[in-house]
Amino acid sequence: MSRSYFAKIIPPEKSGEYFGLMDICGKGASFLGTTVISLISQVTGKVNIGVGAISVFFVLGMIVFRMATAEEKGEGKKVRMRFGEDGV
Repeated sequence: MSRSYFAKIIPPEKSGEYFGLMDICGKGASFLGTTVISLISQVTGKVNIGVGAISVFFVLGMIVFRMATAEEKGEGKKVRMRFGEDGV
């Protein structure tokens, strides 16, 4: 996610907290991505399958973004109830 889009969707008064969380998630994602590629490549013996496994993370990310977009449009009542009215 780009920092400019992220800045638009977070509450301005809590920007420090949200950007800190984004930084931690970015570091975790870099660790998780390389770990998944290496483990799957070692198990299967093929690097292509390891790199292809990252597509699962892209699909999960796309699902999360669609849920956020649906909530923004007022269509995601389940998401709103789960994360609260302020989006947290």
